Amino acid sequence: MAKPKLLGVDYAAEAAPVLEEWRRLAREGGGKEKRLSKAKLKSLSTFETRAWTNPLTAGEPVAKDRWPAVLVRDYGADIPNLFRFELAERWRGYYSLVGEPGGARVWVLYLWDHRTYSKQSGYSKK
Repeated sequence: MAKPKLLGVDYAAEAAPVLEEWRRLAREGGGKEKRLSKAKLKSLSTFETRAWTNPLTAGEPVAKDRWPAVLVRDYGADIPNLFRFELAERWRGYYSLVGEPGGARVWVLYLWDHRTYSKQSGYSKK
């Protein structure tokens, strides 16, 4: 399969506030929280670089039976595909590659800590 022309990497409604909080903590936080936020932002930057290089290989495809239960509630049933990627401090992200006129766009749908990721993805029974 040919690599699609990438039009951009954007953050959807559920991921954008998390990103903004990391940015705020990286600027204003103290000691440990500042360091952790910077680490997550750096790993997110690495993900974006990989997405620009090839959005199909920037993350791992997620089997449909492992899609988060809240995905349809938050974004509707028209999500064409789902990929996951790892971030610093055991955080995980989900993105979808959505076709648009002239290419495709990466939409980062979620940025979750490991506990939330495991629960929403069906890996944890709690």
